[in-house]
Amino acid sequence: MTLWYIDILWALMLLGVALFTGCCLVFNPVLKSVRVMGIATAYAIALWMAITLPWQVALATWCMFASFGGAVALVYELWARWRYRGSGRKPRPLVLLQGFLLWPTMVPEAVEGVLIDAGVLEPSWSAAGSAERLEQGR
Repeated sequence: MTLWYIDILWALMLLGVALFTGCCLVFNPVLKSVRVMGIATAYAIALWMAITLPWQVALATWCMFASFGGAVALVYELWARWRYRGSGRKPRPLVLLQGFLLWPTMVPEAVEGVLIDAGVLEPSWSAAGSAERLEQGR
């Protein structure tokens, strides 16, 4: 079923992949490598959509999720800029044009960043090193 050039079935598949990747990250932080499987699955679904759907429908469905992923990453970056203002954190770009290709990576990174900042997840070794360097700079 297609609604405004967005195929509902394929959109539900992409939503399932995004939820799977996010839930694996939240409920079992040890499974951070599962993120790679979720990202690869999203790209496999994109390829499958490109083969089976008309190009307008496949592009519109993918771009809907890319727009949502970009919005999630934008909101997180704005929040991080506010939270870490004056601490020496280098701000990341607010709008990423390559986000239409990279949204499967942007959403888990934004969710992980929020959960680390909220204290739900332990920072990874690279994030811990950044936090120590941030504290030494104060």
